[in-house]
Amino acid sequence: MTHSLHRRGTEESLKDDFVLLVTSAYGFNHVGSKDKMRKILDEVFELEPCNIGSYDTGTILSGVDIQEIRDALNDVPRVRCCFSSKEKMKKVLQRIKELDLGLSVTVSGLTDEVLDMARELDIKPHCVNLSLEIWGNVEKLPSEEVLELVTMCGHGLISSGLVEDCIEKVKKGHMTPRDAAVKISHPCVCGIYNPDRAEKLLEKYVPQKEQEMA
Repeated sequence: MTHSLHRRGTEESLKDDFVLLVTSAYGFNHVGSKDKMRKILDEVFELEPCNIGSYDTGTILSGVDIQEIRDALNDVPRVRCCFSSKEKMKKVLQRIKELDLGLSVTVSGLTDEVLDMARELDIKPHCVNLSLEIWGNVEKLPSEEVLELVTMCGHGLISSGLVEDCIEKVKKGHMTPRDAAVKISHPCVCGIYNPDRAEKLLEKYVPQKEQEMA
């Protein structure tokens, strides 16, 4: 799942950011996989992911409920979501392993954290993909602070302009970090954008007076 590999930020800001993709494979095991995926959706949703969504419906951050996502599963169904807790991510993986439905499971996060979960659950990863940084004319990229938020949508649907606008509104006290985090999430329809991490990244822009009052 290469689109989730390019999240930028410090180790501290990424340590509680895990992306999960579960999918069937077209022409191999996609026939009859909708019911299997719905079982996994139920397990995932019970553990309260910070985001989950679908290309066909949008995400829970835009007001979509889990039943809409269940009903909209297509012929090659996928579950895409993220968690802000290693313990929750580990519980989801344990439940998926126990269901043993024969579907492909990919987890993105800090490599050491993901491999640690795999060892604890006695799971042998099939492969490990790594991002090798950004190549080219990097001088034209937005600031690192903007990139930390933009790259949580691996399909590039979140614009730097939207992020910069939300940052300015937080700085002026016109928007809370949480509201800004959710606003930034809306173009990312697949469900791997982490609003909890985004909120923490945006908190540093809250005016000093408001921080003192809080």
